[in-house]
Amino acid sequence: MSNVFEKFQTGLQKVVGPFANKVGSSKYIKALTEGFMCTMPITLGVAAIAVLSNLPIAPWVSFLKSTGLYQTGQDVVALTLSLIAIYVVGAIGYCFTRDLKENGIVGAIIATASFIVLIPIQTFNTKAGAVTALGTKFMGSDGIFVAILIGLFIPRLYCYLMSKNLQLKLPDTVPPMVSKSLTPTFVSMIIFTMLFFVKYACTFTPYGNLFTMIATLIGQPITKLGASPLSLIIVYTAMNLVWFFGIHPNTILIPYMPVLMAAGTANTEAYLAGKTLPFYAFAIVSTCVYVGGSGNTLGLCLATLFAKSDKYKAMRKLVIPANIFNINEPIIFGFPLVLNPIYLLPMVLSSLVTGFIGWIAVGILPIQFNPTISMPWVTPGFVTAFFAGGIWLFLLWILCLLVHFIMYLPFFLIDDKNALEAEKANAQHKQLN
Repeated sequence: MSNVFEKFQTGLQKVVGPFANKVGSSKYIKALTEGFMCTMPITLGVAAIAVLSNLPIAPWVSFLKSTGLYQTGQDVVALTLSLIAIYVVGAIGYCFTRDLKENGIVGAIIATASFIVLIPIQTFNTKAGAVTALGTKFMGSDGIFVAILIGLFIPRLYCYLMSKNLQLKLPDTVPPMVSKSLTPTFVSMIIFTMLFFVKYACTFTPYGNLFTMIATLIGQPITKLGASPLSLIIVYTAMNLVWFFGIHPNTILIPYMPVLMAAGTANTEAYLAGKTLPFYAFAIVSTCVYVGGSGNTLGLCLATLFAKSDKYKAMRKLVIPANIFNINEPIIFGFPLVLNPIYLLPMVLSSLVTGFIGWIAVGILPIQFNPTISMPWVTPGFVTAFFAGGIWLFLLWILCLLVHFIMYLPFFLIDDKNALEAEKANAQHKQLN
């Protein structure tokens, strides 16, 4: 059995190890990750407004609507979370340009402007005359993939052209602030000329614009495939597997982030428009596959309440409080769970089991899910579940935690028994000496 385990470990390391190294060292992945992280002040900044303006309490909702606070709250959420692509493209553009050793602010501005240039303009006839407007839907879920592509491609092109001595040369007497602003003039002219022809060429396609073309040919297939409950369960099960072997789950999570972002934004837009959530089942299942961190280790933390060994009696004081706030490194490396064959099955299969439980619950429980509510990642899962889905999602989260606890408990009792016997043997050895 040990030989099979070692061979599987070696094989996984050979396959995942190089991939993890490439992901960790890739400037594209790094810019993508940092860019998404930079948008967190927006998603978290409006969290309190989203929660308070959408609490499912009839008297409270009536008060908000009678005072006009409800509509104001919905407007704030719509102009932040529903326009997330416009913030993503600038953030990625800044991070990528900075990592390529050029002016990050210029990269962010050019990337954002490039994104806006490609958005189709719509004209409406009103009593006051013709009104020209940007299609805001392309700044939300329909624009996420374009935002990612523009945020990576335009800064890369900008830095490449700057390295080819296409900069505007100015005398040393010109103030540095003016010089920095004018240096990329020729490069900017090349970039926006290219965008002009791209935008013009798209008008000859059946799609009419780049956003619709990419959303139809790339975005929709990827989102439909990746944002299915089954795909989510597979991804988080794979994350648990690589985490068991000491490879950080971000190796798998980071490439999956655009799918999560697109699905979340699409749900938010539908919710604010009073429509059915397109990725409702996906959102519910996502609550069930990640309880207390990758590996769903909160269930194992609760199992330490039955510890008899001094080792785990002491350790539970550390791991339980940390894991409640989704910090599971103490238990991952403290037990350890990494490369500990005792915990292989419950750690890897936990997301698989509760993921399917959540999928089944979608058709049974009347969960009213609110995708506009976003919490910091250290918020206890039961708190997030309650505010996002009310009492039914809260109870489903508790059920998943209970299932994880039951899965981990027999394996923990074996580990605890071994630790207790080792402590007794050590005590006897000390007495003899």
